[in-house]
Formats: sequence, structure tokens, C-alpha cells
Amino acid sequence: MFSDIENSIIEGRVDAGVIIHENRFTYQEKGLRKIIDLGSYWEDKTGSPIPLGGIAVRRSLPEMVKKQINIILSESIAYAFDHPKSGMEFIKNHAQEMAENVMLSHINLYVNEFTKTLGRMVKKAIQTLFKIVIPDWNTRKSDLFVE
Repeated sequence: MFSDIENSIIEGRVDAGVIIHENRFTYQEKGLRKIIDLGSYWEDKTGSPIPLGGIAVRRSLPEMVKKQINIILSESIAYAFDHPKSGMEFIKNHAQEMAENVMLSHINLYVNEFTKTLGRMVKKAIQTLFKIVIPDWNTRKSDLFVE
């Protein structure tokens, strides 16, 4: 589990690991060192932001349901941007790192304009990822990627 990575390295059970979430901001305090920042590496090599996640909706759902999902998600995102501390209690209950400045740094790194809309840069990032991991991407992209 990702929450065990640092201790596994410190205890010598593994030689290295990929640090994610809040730990990106605190690993040095535990005497760990960065070998490579995979996000920066991706951005340098591809010229695209790193595609970290997304929300998918089954195409077979009725159009009205898909539109309603989009509305609800858009309203939720807008509320979160307008009230950035509204989820802090939930976050504190589930965060590995309890320092509020670390939690906010983590949130600010990943919750940004790309969260609001799937712009050209994000589409390019997703298409680049698919080209790398799906060998026949060019023949299958219409099946996998909808604008």
C-alpha cells in the first residue's frame, strides 16, 4: 500500500519506492532522498501535464443521466473552488500528513484549472499516455477517448 512505502524503505525491506500524495512534501524529513520526480520527468519528456486521474461515464447510460452527472460534478468542483477549506475535516480524517500547510500544498498541486475543464493540454496528455501504454492506439482511439 502507498502508505507503507516510506517505512519499507527506512526499514530496508525495499531499495526504493514511488512517493505520492502528501509524502511528496515530507519525505526529506524522514531522511529519504529523491531519485527522480516522475511528474517533472513526464512533463519534460512529453510537454504535457501528467494525467493523474479522471472520471469516466459509461457510454450506454442515457444522455440525460450523463448530463446530470456532468452538472453535479461541475457544481461540486465550483463549490470546492469557492470554498477551499470546506473539505478540510474530511481530508484531515484521511490524510497521511496532518500538517495543514502540507495538505493544502498537496491539494493546490493537483486541484487546479485542469480540474475544471478538459482543455487541449489535458487531451494531449491523455492521448500521449494512451500512445505509450496502448500499442495500437491510433486504430483504437475512437473507442477509448471521447471529447
